[in-house]
Order: sequence, then structure tokens, then C-alpha cells
Amino acid sequence: MNIIQILSKPDNSRSVQVLRPYSMTKSQPLNKPKIKPVGRRQPKQARSQQTIQTLFQAATQILNKEGESGLSTNKVAATAGFSIGTLYQYFPSKEALVKAMVARGQDLVLNELDRYLSELESRVDVGKHDAKALLSEALEILLHGFSTGKGLSRSLMRLYWMQEQPDETASAVRQVSERLTIFFQRVQHPMMYEPNPAQMFVLTRSVIGTLRSASLENSSLQGSPEFKAALLQMAWALLARPSAQTQPKHPILQPRAKS
Repeated sequence: MNIIQILSKPDNSRSVQVLRPYSMTKSQPLNKPKIKPVGRRQPKQARSQQTIQTLFQAATQILNKEGESGLSTNKVAATAGFSIGTLYQYFPSKEALVKAMVARGQDLVLNELDRYLSELESRVDVGKHDAKALLSEALEILLHGFSTGKGLSRSLMRLYWMQEQPDETASAVRQVSERLTIFFQRVQHPMMYEPNPAQMFVLTRSVIGTLRSASLENSSLQGSPEFKAALLQMAWALLARPSAQTQPKHPILQPRAKS
């Protein structure tokens, strides 16, 4: 799932949200985070939700056709068929609109990560599965959530990173870190260490920091097999037990044949 796919689907059951961090206490179940509004007005009814979705779709069309420089609140309102006043009821600026789009997308991507890890936690045979393959899937989810996709997704993420607020970025990274910490506390895989707080800090900041840089630089490496392999190799080097380091390489890390 990527942000393009998320924003193209109507979501009448959710408002524009930002997740708060998960609890890290082992004995307590995961609680759903509290919700706070991103724009000026917190949509509560289906009609308001549809208005939000229509504005998101209009912004998507403009970015897809004209790129980052073509996006403006006037164009979004006109494309959506609303007055500029209607748009400003929800988003006071173009920056607020972009932030809300990314917030919704990342919210759902983080929920996807939670579902994936929860599924693994519920499997009694998870320790028999290839740990590197499991880690690769988690990195793939983060890759789509914080960097890549096709077309608009890259433009949208680049705009977001260009106007990022450090505290918002830190909050998103902490959510990833805390959820992964819970996973490693619950799942003792024989091929991986349970990382200590310092290792988890380095791992999550390295991965998401790399995704941020690739997005800001509009790197052609985004989404490439080589890019994914490098991220996996970095994470695996930190998490793998010595015995696992000698296991056959995961297919994504196999070197390319020389031409």
C-alpha cells in the first residue's frame, strides 16, 4: 500500500489524524492513540469527510499534471468545485493541506505496520520463518510510507519533507521505534537479537533519515532493488545473531550478475 493508493480511496470513517506514540509497557495492551485535528476544522460528518476527500483528490490531480510548483489553494478549490472559502474552512494554507494528506497516508501506513507485526506476534511458528524476509516486508511498508511510490507519491512526500516540522517527524519516528520495540519484546526470533534502546534509536533514525534524504534529493534510487537491498543490509547487520549472518543471503541481497 502506498500513499497514492490510500488517498485515492474514500475514507468516510476517519477524520484527518495524527497518531500519538504507542505504549511501550509489556504488560499493557496497545491502546489506540488519541486524535487531534490537523487543519482548522475537524470533520465529523460524512459530508465533511467527502469534502476533505474531494480536496485531496483535486490536489492529487494538480500535482500529477503540473508538479510541485503548480499546486496552490486556488487551483485546488477550483478543481474540486468549491469556493476558496470552503477550502480554508479545513486548511488555512497549501502547506496545511499537504501536511494533512501526508498525515492521513502515514497514519494508515503505520496502522498497516501495526497489523503486519501483530499478525507475526500471533503466529506460534514465527520463529521458523526467514527473519530477513520478515524484516524486508516491514522495511517495504516504511519505504512506501515515508519516501516512495509512483508519480504523485514522490512529489507529495518531497513537499512534506521540504516543509517538515522536526517535532512532527520525531513523533512519527518514535511511533515506528516504539512499535518495533514491542514486537521484539514479544517475538524472540532465533535469528535476531532484541535490540536495546540505543540500537533501536540508531536503526529507526537511520532508515527513516535515509528515506527522507532520498525524497528531498529526488533520488532515482528510490524504490530500486539496490536501494531496498542497502536498507535491508544495514538493518540486518544490526539485528542478526552471528549464526544468522552465515545463513544464505535473502534473494534481494544477491549481487547482480555482471554483464
